[in-house]
Amino acid sequence: LAVLSVSGAAFAQSTATISGSISVGVMDTGLAGAKAGVASLGGGANAINIVTAEDLGGGMRAGFDSQMRFSSATGDRNSSGTGAALFHGANAYISGGMGTIRVGKIIEANNCAFDPWACTGGAGTNAGAPGTISGLIAAGTTAQSVSYATPTVGGFNASYHTSVSSRNNERSVMSLNYAQGPLSAQFLQSKNSGNTGGDVVGGAPSITDAPAQGTSMGARYNFGFATLAAFNAKTENAAGAVTADITAFTAIVPMGAYTLLASSAKNKKAAATADTKTAVGINYALSKRTTVGADMFKQDAVGSSTGFVARVRHNF
Repeated sequence: LAVLSVSGAAFAQSTATISGSISVGVMDTGLAGAKAGVASLGGGANAINIVTAEDLGGGMRAGFDSQMRFSSATGDRNSSGTGAALFHGANAYISGGMGTIRVGKIIEANNCAFDPWACTGGAGTNAGAPGTISGLIAAGTTAQSVSYATPTVGGFNASYHTSVSSRNNERSVMSLNYAQGPLSAQFLQSKNSGNTGGDVVGGAPSITDAPAQGTSMGARYNFGFATLAAFNAKTENAAGAVTADITAFTAIVPMGAYTLLASSAKNKKAAATADTKTAVGINYALSKRTTVGADMFKQDAVGSSTGFVARVRHNF
């Protein structure tokens, strides 16, 4: 009985959680030659998360944090890596009053909070449909890396994430954040090319090792009747030339079970035939876990094409 009692106490201090989501729909990008088809909407929106946590005492915890991504259109794995990637992120962490340290393959910070579609693709301002402009910065995954995130003090927190490898240009992502009351803001900067690539069956992806930079600054305010946001995202190539300069304004308007979504974005560095994107959409919450929705978006590209999405998302 004594042994069972001790074992029970030990197990009570450790937890393992499985969660995830699936986001899928029928999309037509509106681009020349395109037609409607079933599409996987978003990277992290189609994922299974496995997280463990152990109470170390004194306010400290440790564990394993992982994510496996998949295509909701085909069921195939869709994690980035250095070969046949199983996990999009897989790292050990220790957290306490001084913050959180992670070591392993770590998912990067991102600026998806300013996108009404939360980077799920299609109509989204960030990580949108192929052929449309996107202000997404970082949001990848970094193999062979370490990160540190500060605790939140007075609404402020920060994180720094870098690869530690044989690369000439180590990948790094820094995020400075503020969130208190109705206001949230972020400064996000990534440096150098990612050190993972798309999943390749039976081989290794082409992974570049070159200087580059991406910077995003954004703010969001919840007025109660609507949440309005604005952000600017810039990318620079190895020569330091600006390759994209995107400014976007977005809105989320809750109306009971319905939520209206809208965004307008312009890329100053793109040609006049491909420099803007506007989108509107609507969500309907069937429950706390399941949402259906529809969107329309228009981009200045190949005849000012107009696309649409009909979609469903389920969280578990």
